[in-house]
Amino acid sequence: MFDQYLKKSLLAVLGGGIAMLVMLAVPAAAQAPEPAAVTAQARPGKVKLPPARSLLDQVRRAGVLRVGVVEQIPWTFTDRSGQLAGFEVDVARALASDLGVRLELVRASATGIADDVAAGHADIGAAGLWFSPQRALVVNYTQPYSEATMRLFASRARAAGRTDVAAYRQADVTLGVLKGSPGEAFAPKAFPLARIRTFERYADLADAVETGGIEAGISMSPRPEFLVHVADDRIFLPVGSAIATRSESFVTPRGDADILAYLESWIRYRNETGWLKSRRDYWFGSFAWADQIDRK
Repeated sequence: MFDQYLKKSLLAVLGGGIAMLVMLAVPAAAQAPEPAAVTAQARPGKVKLPPARSLLDQVRRAGVLRVGVVEQIPWTFTDRSGQLAGFEVDVARALASDLGVRLELVRASATGIADDVAAGHADIGAAGLWFSPQRALVVNYTQPYSEATMRLFASRARAAGRTDVAAYRQADVTLGVLKGSPGEAFAPKAFPLARIRTFERYADLADAVETGGIEAGISMSPRPEFLVHVADDRIFLPVGSAIATRSESFVTPRGDADILAYLESWIRYRNETGWLKSRRDYWFGSFAWADQIDRK
């Protein structure tokens, strides 16, 4: 389907180009035409690929797309069968399928995924990645293909009386954030008086809030909502709406225009067909996936 979508777009552009060339053409006898660079077909349906120059060419020749992911429910997580599942896994699988290659998921950290892509350990990154000026120095961003909201989640044991944002902008409040997350950069600006405590793992942040070790945490939806879903006697949402919104994009190696252009077209195509919305609704608009989580 995606190949047909691209062909239609290319034919529209080429049609105008061919008409112009006919008008400007010199007599056939003036000069013999140069042979076409790459149009040969080995057999019907099999296009001979050009020498691998871009990352897109390399991926197609190797027959595998390596996608960097960060384990964070429900973007990417290990399910009960021991396999990776989640929104980004669905996106990566569809992308690899449209490219006609095998998918290889490369585990990375939130703070290291950009460097992994820049160093060639992964071809692209798909991990709920928001724009960061520092990260943009080492990788390119595509247009957004998803959006995430940031929310406060609080400890009933320690913050039961704090029911608005202002109550958490106090010097006697400790807020937890995940290292490398949007919350880490956002919290000091939005809550300048509060003490900010950084956690290496989301599970440790959630435990600190649940047990009353800190007043509250900041995380991207639907993780706060999911915590309330499974532990509403210990965790609550003190604010009824998001405290910030962030767009999420693929990241690609700098200097490779082909892979960036392909992903831009792919995002438009998958948005137009409604597929990306259906995946966002499933993973971020419900907890239908909750029984897939390995709780051991």
